[in-house]
Amino acid sequence: MVLKIKRDKLIKEGLCDHCLGRQFAKLGYGLENYERGAILRHNEEVSENDFIKDNVPQDAELGGECSLCQGVFEKIEDYVNLVNEALKPYQLNSILVGVSLPQQMKEDEKELWANHGSQDAELLKSELNRLIGKQVLRKLNVGVDFERPDISPVIDIGNERVELQISSLLLYGKYNKYVRGISQTKWFYDRKVKSVEEIVAQPAIEVSEAEGVKFHGAGREDIDVRCFGKREFVLELTRPKKRNLDLQELERKINTYQEQVEVFELEFSNKGTVKDLKAKRVAKLYKALVTTSQEVAPDKLIKLKELSGIIKQRTPQRVNHRRTDMVRQREIYKLEAELLTANKLELIIKAEAGAYIKELISSDDGRTEPSVAELLECSAECERLDVIGIDN
Repeated sequence: MVLKIKRDKLIKEGLCDHCLGRQFAKLGYGLENYERGAILRHNEEVSENDFIKDNVPQDAELGGECSLCQGVFEKIEDYVNLVNEALKPYQLNSILVGVSLPQQMKEDEKELWANHGSQDAELLKSELNRLIGKQVLRKLNVGVDFERPDISPVIDIGNERVELQISSLLLYGKYNKYVRGISQTKWFYDRKVKSVEEIVAQPAIEVSEAEGVKFHGAGREDIDVRCFGKREFVLELTRPKKRNLDLQELERKINTYQEQVEVFELEFSNKGTVKDLKAKRVAKLYKALVTTSQEVAPDKLIKLKELSGIIKQRTPQRVNHRRTDMVRQREIYKLEAELLTANKLELIIKAEAGAYIKELISSDDGRTEPSVAELLECSAECERLDVIGIDN
């Protein structure tokens, strides 16, 4: 009886079948709202049990117009065509269609619910999302993704235009850097300085037709440090037109057009991997060429074994302008020393993530304790440094 009273009041509001049925959207299964509306309008007496497919009148059809929806259901095909046209330049495997309604439509819906209640009702926006989305999916033959679609077209109903919200394309890989003088990310202070980011990104942008790029590395080496440890990274290509990339071919392109950086194991990735990379703290193996201010006797190298264990490092002077000035504890897992000449050493050092190796050698005016310089009782400078292993 309550359902019939509400139905009769809503019919007097002049609602079309879509908008009438939408006020009872949670009743029955496997029905569209216009079918519910047709059942409500066709049956004199009505109950919750009437919302079944067998009761849908033969003349029930999509479309209709009333003051609430302003005829938007008559334009479903037009909206679908707008979306398809906007998506023509893009490759995609998943999609999520959305709509943006004029403010007046939303206000009218709120007023209707204030007068008649919103129990069992569905938003006008939700119905449009579903109806348009189904047709777009069929036309494009792609899947829906409610979490992270490749592209989310949002239809501005009032202005009949489409805005595309395009997810980035993320590629995971590893890299080696074989020369010094190359930064990891784009160097804004000196445009002549190349970066791993630019070297890797150039072919990736070309094949994906992306508008931009972000480079996410699992840590970084200094500009004057080579890396042979296969450092992990994620390349984030923004607003790409092409997604179905041949990653083996892309890897080949990156590695053959230059010899400074080599990439390995490219694969498609996601935002979770970026988060994991940033949180990772892995040990690294270094090889350092060290010059001392005095000749070092072979038997004095034994002193360097004292570096294995916990060291204390105050933020180095060279990075103090961009890092918090504090004392950090880091572990040195292994240190092996070989005397090359009277005042040149080669060190193999395995250290905890975040250890400053150059300062471990020089002491940085006593800011790192203990250090190679302190134990050898002379000045010691890192002449060359390479990352030769990373515990990925």
